[in-house]
Amino acid sequence: MWSHAFADGEPDPDFVRRMSKPDNELPTALPMNRVLSRTPDLAVALLGVQAYTTGVAFELIARARGEDGPSDGTRLGEIFWERRPGTPQFLFGVEFADGRRASSLPFPGRSGDIVFHQGGGGGGPSSVEQEWWLSPLPPEGPLLIVVRCPEIGLEETVVELDGTAIRRAGESAVVLWPYEPPTEHSPEPPAPPADLPPDSWFARG
Repeated sequence: MWSHAFADGEPDPDFVRRMSKPDNELPTALPMNRVLSRTPDLAVALLGVQAYTTGVAFELIARARGEDGPSDGTRLGEIFWERRPGTPQFLFGVEFADGRRASSLPFPGRSGDIVFHQGGGGGGPSSVEQEWWLSPLPPEGPLLIVVRCPEIGLEETVVELDGTAIRRAGESAVVLWPYEPPTEHSPEPPAPPADLPPDSWFARG
């Protein structure tokens, strides 16, 4: 999947390190809350920008007016989380000042050294929250954030963030102790069989 994830057939340690936000650092918070797109009944925003030495974490939120979501028969959570045919899909992308780019689409336009993926979150008919991770830190210059979901009234919109400020904030993140690669654990042994009576439904093969 990732052309830069392996070197000579072995995992690239630098790339593996950048796959998620580091737990040996305290990030620098940035005042970069932004409304990315909105209609009279729907808004999408970027909140809580946290810069680390290896990348930037933030939260993407969406809020719909009322309890039924942005359109009849479609819950807001389905638009952000589901991938069923026919369901409107919210598209989310980033572009560095040097032209490198990545998006929520699996492959098109993705630069091989960029890690860009969602983490935890949740959603329902009228509210969605998603955690996102972007690595490496952007170069100096504008960092473009792009959103699109015309099916629910969100036309393609580009919002510019200060990539220079994000980079400098990441360079000042507090490193608590040296990074250590994750330890490879042996698989857990299978659980012992449950103590069930022979006539139990669960005891039948």
